Amino acid sequence: MRTTAFLLTATVALNACSLAPTVPPKAIYDLGPAPAATSTGGALAWRIADVTAPPQLSGDGIAYRLAFQQAQRLEHYRDSLWAAPPAALLTQRLREQLAGAPGCAGKPAALLTVNLDEFEQVFSSPASSQVVLRLHATLWPAGTANTPLQQHWRLERPAASPDAPGAVRALAQTVDDWLPQLAAWLTSGACQR
Repeated sequence: MRTTAFLLTATVALNACSLAPTVPPKAIYDLGPAPAATSTGGALAWRIADVTAPPQLSGDGIAYRLAFQQAQRLEHYRDSLWAAPPAALLTQRLREQLAGAPGCAGKPAALLTVNLDEFEQVFSSPASSQVVLRLHATLWPAGTANTPLQQHWRLERPAASPDAPGAVRALAQTVDDWLPQLAAWLTSGACQR
């Protein structure tokens, strides 16, 4: 009788465990494969410092803002994360894309610093959103006689879907859209001084 009661209790307990709600696994995202970079070899025109970001971008959460409801509140998707903080992902992409840039004849390498100011999905309605990439870069020429150059960018792109995968795809594409703009600014700034 004890054995039967034990087996019955064990069966009920195991069935209860299988009926318990399961927590969905977290989805981990990065910026995806980098566009093909052309490598020229030789001396670099600049050195690339790690990208910096404000505290709200220091974690691995994918940020969004409900502008139609409470624009001052920054939220993060619960079950979706970046593989690393956005500044680290951007540092990696910069180094992948700018490492092979040609040097400037007779000039030492300048230092490039980038500050990430905004990296989020903004909802104008429950079904419509866009991503915002806002950052600024400073090019510090070698030597103390030259003054640094600074440039600001704000890029926006509609998200294909109002969710974390839509935000990730749009943010990755926006970063890749920005890189040629940065490269053009760097070439004119580093070599024309």
